[in-house]
Amino acid sequence: MKIKIYAVLILALFFFSSCGEKTENKGIKLKLEILPKTITDFLYAKINYSYNLTEKFSSLKKDYTVFVHLWRLKNKEMLLQDDHIPEIDTSKWKKGDKFEYSREIFIPKFLDEIDIDFEGYEEIKLTVGLYDPKSPENKIILYKKILNIQPASVTAPEILYSEGWNNIETNIQIKNPDERKWKWTTRKAVCIIENPKKESVLIIRGGVNKSKFKDQKVIIKINDKILNEEFEFIPETAKFKRKYIISPEQMGNDYEFKLTIETDKTFVPSTTNPATKDNRELGIQIYFLYFREALK
Repeated sequence: MKIKIYAVLILALFFFSSCGEKTENKGIKLKLEILPKTITDFLYAKINYSYNLTEKFSSLKKDYTVFVHLWRLKNKEMLLQDDHIPEIDTSKWKKGDKFEYSREIFIPKFLDEIDIDFEGYEEIKLTVGLYDPKSPENKIILYKKILNIQPASVTAPEILYSEGWNNIETNIQIKNPDERKWKWTTRKAVCIIENPKKESVLIIRGGVNKSKFKDQKVIIKINDKILNEEFEFIPETAKFKRKYIISPEQMGNDYEFKLTIETDKTFVPSTTNPATKDNRELGIQIYFLYFREALK
């Protein structure tokens, strides 16, 4: 038994510490700030990067890529990554340089709150560094931290899919993972959302059937009101994405507020193809609905 435990520890150490990672930072000091402070799943989070090139810095002579990896410690799976080219090419970095930038990442919903072994959070390893795209196995580690990810229910307003929604559908054969799961609306679909009474962001990803309706309209209302012209539109393509900032005044003073997604045209599949026997009224496909407090 001791031999098996020792072997597991060695494998874990190899997993997190090998693969060509270097521990020196080559005179590059990287400070990270993650917002919001409470990190949950199903969250758009902002990462602020602040680089300081000290007197120990020596030219990299190559253009490196920044890697940002979040690993689940529990099962040693990568939760997400945000590899990117820094705003200033690393071959142009020099001593004394200081620069900052921000990026947004989406932490998907992955925590299982009903799992009897769930402890209320999960530890995620965040690693940030540089690598040469021509030799990706050689890395320069700049930052490491263990993050506690809590379930979205801790801080996210509850969304109740009320009236006008068809059942969820899934097709794992679709290439785009963001479009493998959806709900069809009817002519009018309503969500009841817990009112955070704080400035919040609303993101909707959806789709319309351009083969049936070239000019199908999408209408989004808050508490039965179209807030401005951006909330009523005809998508230019079959797939669309809209992002809105909703103010506390627009949500009102009640404990909950109403989000309505409407369309001016619907269809019933069985009327054009009786073989389907699908008598549902279908309006708009909704792939993703996100509502959380806006980041500052």
